[in-house]
Amino acid sequence: MLAAATVAAELRETQEMLLRRYPFDPACPFGRISNGKGMVVRCINEEESAALLKRSPAAAPAPRPPEAAPNAASGGAAASAPAASASAAIVEPPASADTRLEVTVGPIVADQGELSLTKLTRAKDKFERCVLDNGGLRGKSGEVHVRFLVRSRGIAEGVSAQPPTNVSADAARCVAEVVDRRHVGIPDAPLVGATLTVKFEKVAK
Repeated sequence: MLAAATVAAELRETQEMLLRRYPFDPACPFGRISNGKGMVVRCINEEESAALLKRSPAAAPAPRPPEAAPNAASGGAAASAPAASASAAIVEPPASADTRLEVTVGPIVADQGELSLTKLTRAKDKFERCVLDNGGLRGKSGEVHVRFLVRSRGIAEGVSAQPPTNVSADAARCVAEVVDRRHVGIPDAPLVGATLTVKFEKVAK
């Protein structure tokens, strides 16, 4: 065992010495073909050497991601339909954090007499959030009209939002909910109807 290891080490040293001594092949200047057992089969010529130098291993193609198998029941086209319809359902991007709205509360028009805007004007921030959190303003300006009733206690009740301008129906409902149960003043009759207008306009921050 020790003798075999010694012979192998000496053989490696001899090969390294030969490579340092002969950095070229004097017998076959363009290279040689061997049988893998140390025996030369033949020398190659200049043309064969040039062709071998030009030939380089082909780059392995990048692995392709696995493709999702189509649903056997509904088919591939049906499987992609929900994604397409979901993207089509997006009408507008959400309001940017830099978006700000100028809110004007009023006028408030009562069917009889006059009512107060004092409590309603204090809710400007809530009105603004109703629009920003529900699709934003679709134009430079928009309006929401809220219809409600007032009894002797002076509290808005039975509120409902009329079709809005340049804001979503959800935003208009939110504005109506903010108006609901707020104090609007004592009416001139036991039961009075009124309409409040809330206006929105885009402004630069």
